[in-house]
Amino acid sequence: MRIRHFLPICVVAIGLLTGCSKASEEPSGATDRSSAPAVQQSDPAGDGSRAWEPDDAMRRAERALKAASDSDARPELVDTASAFVASGMAKKHTAHGDRPYLLSITCDTDGIWELTLTLSRGDQEQAYGIECGDREADQFNIPAGEPFTAQVDPVKNGTGLILWRLDTIAPDAVEGCDDDIDGCES
Repeated sequence: MRIRHFLPICVVAIGLLTGCSKASEEPSGATDRSSAPAVQQSDPAGDGSRAWEPDDAMRRAERALKAASDSDARPELVDTASAFVASGMAKKHTAHGDRPYLLSITCDTDGIWELTLTLSRGDQEQAYGIECGDREADQFNIPAGEPFTAQVDPVKNGTGLILWRLDTIAPDAVEGCDDDIDGCES
């Protein structure tokens, strides 16, 4: 009799011990890792900081671009891309049509606090500092007309990315300077 009572307790105990060491699958098909061992973040400096990760940086940059968008501007996407800081960015855009253009740009880097964006069209040229890691992308108004170039010089051995988006916007949605290539006096 004693053996019969002991057997179910052993089976339950073995099942509990085995179940605690493995991740279980949820009914939705997702894996529940609440009882699985935690993955430790790398900390090469040993100072509590995390290593810069491209995927995390891209998500932060995308949030910064989204935070800068204005639904009242009725933007229409023209082009968007990303580049590594070490490669820089040099993009020539056509600017045809009758709607002004809005260039939104941001950067997320490891240890680089500011990059220089140069906007040029013909003989006109303006340079702007782009602070990396801002929660909202910097925006620049460019009127329709001749093609223009947006350039960020590469940072040799730099780690980070540049993310930008070019939209056309409603003419009445232009805020501040209406031509950031020509520049406006404050």
